[in-house]
Amino acid sequence: MSVVESMEDFVNDFHTSLRENVLNVVPVDSTSRSSVEEVFNGFNNPFSDFNTDTKWRKYFSEKWGVVEPIEIHLGVRYDSRRNKISGMYEQTTVNDTFIYIPLLKTLEFIFRNDKVCNLIQEERQSDMYCDFCDGQYYKKHPLYSIFGTISQITGDNLGLNSILGYVESFSAKHYCRLCLTDKVLAQEVFSEDDPRMILRNRNLNEEHYKYLADNPNENSCYGVKRNSILNTLTYFNVSENFVLDIMHDILEGVAQYEVKLLFEYMSCNLISGDSIPQRLYAFNYGFLERNNRPTKVNLQQAGNNIGLNASQTWCLIKNIPLIFGDVVPVGDKHWHLMLLLLHIVNIIFSPCISEGMIIFLKHLIKEHHQLFKDLYPRNLIPKHHLMIHYPECIRQIGPLIHVWTMRYEAKHRFFKKNLKNFKNLTKSLAKKHQLAIAYHWESCTIRGIESGPVSNELLSDLENSDFISEQLQIDISSEVMVTPWVKCQGTEYRSGLVVFLECVDDAPVFGKIVKIFIKDGIYFLVSCMESEFIEHLHAFSVVEQEHCLVLKKPEELMYYKPFDLQMSYGNDHLFYIVVDCYL
Repeated sequence: MSVVESMEDFVNDFHTSLRENVLNVVPVDSTSRSSVEEVFNGFNNPFSDFNTDTKWRKYFSEKWGVVEPIEIHLGVRYDSRRNKISGMYEQTTVNDTFIYIPLLKTLEFIFRNDKVCNLIQEERQSDMYCDFCDGQYYKKHPLYSIFGTISQITGDNLGLNSILGYVESFSAKHYCRLCLTDKVLAQEVFSEDDPRMILRNRNLNEEHYKYLADNPNENSCYGVKRNSILNTLTYFNVSENFVLDIMHDILEGVAQYEVKLLFEYMSCNLISGDSIPQRLYAFNYGFLERNNRPTKVNLQQAGNNIGLNASQTWCLIKNIPLIFGDVVPVGDKHWHLMLLLLHIVNIIFSPCISEGMIIFLKHLIKEHHQLFKDLYPRNLIPKHHLMIHYPECIRQIGPLIHVWTMRYEAKHRFFKKNLKNFKNLTKSLAKKHQLAIAYHWESCTIRGIESGPVSNELLSDLENSDFISEQLQIDISSEVMVTPWVKCQGTEYRSGLVVFLECVDDAPVFGKIVKIFIKDGIYFLVSCMESEFIEHLHAFSVVEQEHCLVLKKPEELMYYKPFDLQMSYGNDHLFYIVVDCYL
């Protein structure tokens, strides 16, 4: 508000000064003086409409059509609170409320954006699992061919178990919301194909609900705690909720657990314990991971984790082979377990997955779990068990990366930084959030482009000018706009980064961005590279090809994300590309 107040004062001072100067040159007895005064008196300071929270909220709410949160009253309850003066406990009444954001109005507001509507209506023919509409659940649903309804409930494991009516403890005998496997059998059953695994379905859940109703003293039945109110919906049942949270399962669960075990094994057999953190902190993770590099790995703390957040864990595990590959002998079984996990991660974090990859994933998970049991005298954790259901869940609802909670965790930052008013906290935060969302959808450019500083250069002065002239179909004596980086739809590309150009004989072809041009769109001048996948390092070894250039637009790339060129810690003078999905 200080900016608005300053601008209001500035405009008022300017108006006063201008009024005085104009009237000084208009004679007092002039017939036009009253008209001039009337003009100045009728002036309204535009910033006066925004000098209070109430005024600017009202203005932008009307301008953007903000979807206002609704406060719903649940009733009155009594609460015991201690009087600070008397020290006695007193009964006070508390109004229980919650804040609801109208869903349908929110969808109407979003679909006012023409670009969003165009994206949704784009037709796409593919035999891959790329989004929810590619899954079997969508294709077989009786409603989705004309109308919509609740499709899936997303959240972390504990939250989903709670809202769907299952036990809220993963130390319970039957903790899985997708099958009836108990925690003992979970140490032996590693595939949904195993005849000992019984998957939950509507009929089984109904039997469990009936048992709980007939036996009110029982807390649960095969992990079912209560009949969820969501089952009252006509076109939704909790037994058909296939969401699994790969962020918590893998990045804050299985991956940290197995990294910790691997480092314990390495420190006892291959490398000194002090060398492990030394290598972790000294390794160059690349430009793209500059904000995700592990800052403090805690290998001494109790429990199964090493003290990293999800992004740091993802950065660490995919770079572990380059950091320690030189000290681990080829064929080491503990190393192979980590490589199996990386193959699994690459599939489940892929934005598009084929049926063949789903089948491959099922066998990878089975082999991984069996090798874990062979190597370590420890139990698989519940998150290991949930991995067994990944293949079928992907087949039902598409890639699980589209329903993970990573985006929700990021969303929390908005509420944390706006946590200033503690009176009716949820209402205050909801109002601020709705204003922010309204601004976002009003101003966002879905296919927007940002760039670094742009310079005009003579094409004839550039290296490979003949090739560029031919590809861009411009005269070699003309000027071109060059920039060091661009951001297309949120993805940043820079000179020196590597992009995935095409697939030849089921192998990816990479290219290094040499220059970035702007001419009726974005163009990358790319130097092609030969590549070979090195299994022991779980990375592609790449070498630039001489005089092999292509010009590509961002939308022509096989995969939208760029990659860093990296070197191993052992510094074998080769360059590598570490990928985070199956290309």
